[in-house]
Amino acid sequence: MSTPRFSSLPGPAGTMFSNNGIAHAVVLPPNSKIVITSGEPGLDLDTGKVVTSSVEAQFRAAFNTVDAALKNAGVKKGIKAVHKFTVLMIDMKEENILMKIWQEVAPGQQAVFMAFGVNHLGMEGMRIELRAEAILEE
Repeated sequence: MSTPRFSSLPGPAGTMFSNNGIAHAVVLPPNSKIVITSGEPGLDLDTGKVVTSSVEAQFRAAFNTVDAALKNAGVKKGIKAVHKFTVLMIDMKEENILMKIWQEVAPGQQAVFMAFGVNHLGMEGMRIELRAEAILEE
């Protein structure tokens, strides 16, 4: 199976996106089987509770939860196979933390991102919810 093809705009806009591990567009291979996660909060996977010790810890836990959900669904590469994220955040000013952690958990990986600022999320203490898409490789 071929891999997704990412593209970014030329010039400063493309450079800014690329430097953060973001692409402007993604083209998926024909006949791809796509795995889509639910909105995944930053959970401690051992307790099932939202991580509230710090914003960074919760965001890292959200990526870990996505990784675990994808692997459980059969995506062997987990988070490193994601081509698309939809992000809900309480405070959009924390997006730089999100992008820093993305680059740490999947160095060199690109994805397309769409982030929304929201007033509330589903569980007490949640600051972020990630929904991801990845290709199921057979």
